[in-house]
Amino acid sequence: MASTQEYLVSCGTTKTPAHLPVDRTRIPPGPPPSVAPLPDAAAAFRAAVTQPVGMPALEKLVQPGAKVTIGIQDGRATHYHPDDQDLRILGLPILLDLLGQYGVRPEDIQIKVANALHRMWTRKEMTHILGPKLPYTLGGRLACIDATDPDQFVNLGMTRRGMEVMVHRSVVESDLFIFMSVPGGFFQGGWKSILVGMSNWESIRYHHRPWPFASGHSVQDPKNSSFHKLLNEMGTLVEAELARRGHPPIMKIEGVLTTSSPQRFAAIDAGLITPVREMHIDMLLSQLVTDVEGQTDVLLMGMADGDGYSRLSVFNPIHCRNKALSGLFNAYHENPLVRKGGILIAANPFDPKFSLLNHPSYHTLYHEVLPALQDPVEVWDTYAEEYAHRPEFVHKYRNGFAFHGAHPCILYGQGLYALNHLGGVLAAGVPKENEGVARRMGFEPFPTVDAALSEAEARLGKDCTITYHQPLEEHSYFTRVHVNGKTA
Repeated sequence: MASTQEYLVSCGTTKTPAHLPVDRTRIPPGPPPSVAPLPDAAAAFRAAVTQPVGMPALEKLVQPGAKVTIGIQDGRATHYHPDDQDLRILGLPILLDLLGQYGVRPEDIQIKVANALHRMWTRKEMTHILGPKLPYTLGGRLACIDATDPDQFVNLGMTRRGMEVMVHRSVVESDLFIFMSVPGGFFQGGWKSILVGMSNWESIRYHHRPWPFASGHSVQDPKNSSFHKLLNEMGTLVEAELARRGHPPIMKIEGVLTTSSPQRFAAIDAGLITPVREMHIDMLLSQLVTDVEGQTDVLLMGMADGDGYSRLSVFNPIHCRNKALSGLFNAYHENPLVRKGGILIAANPFDPKFSLLNHPSYHTLYHEVLPALQDPVEVWDTYAEEYAHRPEFVHKYRNGFAFHGAHPCILYGQGLYALNHLGGVLAAGVPKENEGVARRMGFEPFPTVDAALSEAEARLGKDCTITYHQPLEEHSYFTRVHVNGKTA
């Protein structure tokens, strides 16, 4: 009898045992070492805005009487250390001081949280993002955007692919628009900050819908994904409108954090959006991507509760589905870690918990739609527009700190490629009372990891290969999967 080794696999708020056959189980290497931190992040920030890439220094871009808007990234990581550095906490006081030195009046500076379809934040919650003082000292100059208010947005027309480009008025009407962000992976950053974070449903719906003809390239794969290429195409309309108005291009201030804890800045640069993003890709690759030879038959992934959509709130079953089928499955470059027709096992109890404050439309979709209709494309085509405009969801988004009504349709649909690629998706560690929850989310439930592995072996053979890939709770990292000695 083949020997096994026991592992404790993340499962919701606890750990669950898994007994994996030694001769058929692969544990991918962890992420590469962290890059070195900057010796003085504040000095690096000041240097970046005085020597921006492809555009004049900050003091050349503003003058007394100028209207300046600073866009800031929405939220914080699910897991972070209180001593982690944050670009907004570091940079906002420096920017406000510099703009004041250059003659810009405080009342002419607005700070906008790029929350888009995410929920707005209470002033108290903003202390989680910006530290204890800034949310209160900034007063009315700090606000979340309202993606349901048509007066806040400008329609810049359509791209050649027929996609409407709509951005917050401040992006094109300010004398200078500055955006600060720190990508935690390859999905964030670049034009996404503007064309998602500072946009609305009418524009976001084009590139956030489930796409039945998806090529299979992960959105976390900077070389092959079409997502950022599409956003770059949309960005040309923004650049053209800024030029037409005689305004300078958007200044992007972007940072890279170390992966060591607490996290420190490894780079801070400013300038034109695309060049700044490209400057940081190699650094992100060097500390976030590990190489793996060959695909696996069975991919086992532990899954703790919590993600970016449930922070300071409740992790619900739609979050759980999205985290497994999109967040964890898509953590690859070149090729999926599991082969075509293979099986994914995600360990989570699928607790049916919801926040009626923050996720009312999730609760409604789960209880009213998904019991009868589970095809993600049909769910989108039938319900996304209704949920985007249903009056109670609009009211709760605008006034009640709820996610946009259509947001659960986006998350429910983002696992479509994984479902098309895989031969089965199994949920392990599911108590009997939650079996129906897992099934509603598209997973076959099993009480233990060992029971799910036995089912996978029954389908794929007793000699099937198993990869146990345990994501770090502190930060994401990704696999670059080589198939037959090639990465493409």
